[in-house]
Amino acid sequence: MNNAGVMEIDALIHRWRDLRVLVIGDVMLDEYRVGEVARVSPEAPVPVIRVDGVRQALGGAGNVARNIQSLGARCDLVGVIGNDAEGESLLGAMAEAELDSKGIIRSDSRPTTHKMRIVAGTQQMARLDRESTADLTERERSALDVVIEERLAGCDLVVLEDYDKGLFAGGLAHRVIRAAKAREVPVIADPKSELHRFRGAQLVKPNLAEALAFVGASEEEADIEVSLGARARVLEKLREQLGGGEIVVTRGSAGMTALDHEGGVFDVPTQPLAVYDVQGAGDTAVAALALAWVAGASLAEACIVANAAASVAVEKVGTAAVSSEELRARWPNVRRAGVSDAARLGES
Repeated sequence: MNNAGVMEIDALIHRWRDLRVLVIGDVMLDEYRVGEVARVSPEAPVPVIRVDGVRQALGGAGNVARNIQSLGARCDLVGVIGNDAEGESLLGAMAEAELDSKGIIRSDSRPTTHKMRIVAGTQQMARLDRESTADLTERERSALDVVIEERLAGCDLVVLEDYDKGLFAGGLAHRVIRAAKAREVPVIADPKSELHRFRGAQLVKPNLAEALAFVGASEEEADIEVSLGARARVLEKLREQLGGGEIVVTRGSAGMTALDHEGGVFDVPTQPLAVYDVQGAGDTAVAALALAWVAGASLAEACIVANAAASVAVEKVGTAAVSSEELRARWPNVRRAGVSDAARLGES
C-alpha cells in the first residue's frame, strides 16, 4: 500500500468538498423491475417474469449530480422533466439524494425520460424507454435561462451532460459556455452527439465513436485501438475544431485517451476487475473526473480518479453512486495499476 497515494487522494477529496458544481443536462428516471423467470408464456415464446421488487433511481444528468454529491461536493441540478407520475418519482429520488429540485423545470409538452429495465436474476431481459427528443418550447428555454443564471453566480464548475433528448438543441450550450466564461467558471461537456454545440468548453469528453464521427476520421484513424499515432491525430483534430480545450476520449474497456493543455497525449487504462453491471458507470466517471480536475489534479490524474470511481460503480448492480470513502478504499490498488501505466504517446 502506498501511503503517499492515500494522502494525495485525501487532499483531492478535501479540496473538492468545498466546491459547488452546476450540472445541466438530460435528467432521467431509471427503473428496475426485478424477479425470476417463472415459465414460458403460452401467448408467445417469451419468458414470464414474476416481479418481486421495483427500484427507481436518478439517471442521466441526475446520476452525475448524485455521484458528485455522494463523492462529497455540493451540486445543483438543472433540467426539464414532465408533469407526470415519473416526474414526481424523479423529484422523490432527488430528495432522497439530498439534491435541491428548484432547478428542475416541469413541462406539459414532454414526458419525463423514463427507462424501465426488466431483470430476471442478474440478466436484463428487456428495456422499455419513454422519452421525447423534440426541441424545448420557448417558455421552457426562457425558464432554463433564468434558473441557470441564478445558479452560475455561486458555482465553481459547470458540467453539461447531454443524452441527446433535445435540451441542448436550441443553443443552450453556447449560452452557458459564454456566460460561464464571463464569470471565469470552467465548463466540462459530456456530449452524446453534435459535438460542435460544445465548442469553447475547457474540457470535452466524447466517446470514441462520437469523436471519430465528428472529425471525419480516415480509415487509419478508425483503426485507433492499435495505433498510438492515430489516437493523437484524432484528439488534435478534436481540440482544433472545439476551440482549443482539453480532450478526454473514452474507449470502453480500453480506458481513456486524453490531450492536455500542454499538448501531451496519454492513455489511462481501466482497472482489471470483476464487472457486474456497467449501467451508470460513465456517469460516475464524469463526476469523479470533473471533481478531480477542478480541484487541481492534472488531466492524467483526473482520468485515473475517474477510472477508479467507475471501477467501484461497475461492481454494483444498477445505476449507483460511489462515495468518497469507497474511492479512498480503492485508491491504493489503483495507484499501482494506474499512474505507472499512463503512457504519453511517443514514449511507448
